[in-house]
Amino acid sequence: MIYKSAFKDIIYPAQNREPRATRYRIVLTKNSKLVRAIVHLVANEPTQPHSTELDTALDVILNRIIDAELIGVRHDCVRLVVQADAQLTEYPVTFNALDVARPGSVAGRPATTSDQPMHIRSLDVVGGSVAFYVDRQGGKPVSPSVAGMLR
Repeated sequence: MIYKSAFKDIIYPAQNREPRATRYRIVLTKNSKLVRAIVHLVANEPTQPHSTELDTALDVILNRIIDAELIGVRHDCVRLVVQADAQLTEYPVTFNALDVARPGSVAGRPATTSDQPMHIRSLDVVGGSVAFYVDRQGGKPVSPSVAGMLR
């Protein structure tokens, strides 16, 4: 671990659009190849799939944190860990490739009716350039080494 911020509060909309609050922090870790930013989110209630308001707001929360603190950080360097009681769950972070802006002028191109292939590298997809999404079905328990860094 190379950096661990203090916990901060974040307000998010509940399912009925009432305000809710939770806490988060950013932890930077370094392995042999690169530095990763772990968004450590603390849930006030246990998170079973699709049963909490926090679960439905993870995309909103993640993008607000990225917009506030991780703009310009590569997609492949961001991890999300949700802590509910003593359970730590890591969720994969994805993005919609159709949201990635193509280089060059869009106005100067002829309109087409078919999709055209496009090569996207994770190095080019950074916080603030597209919305990130949480893959809720891909959640898995964190490794013991990551759990130790977050405690």
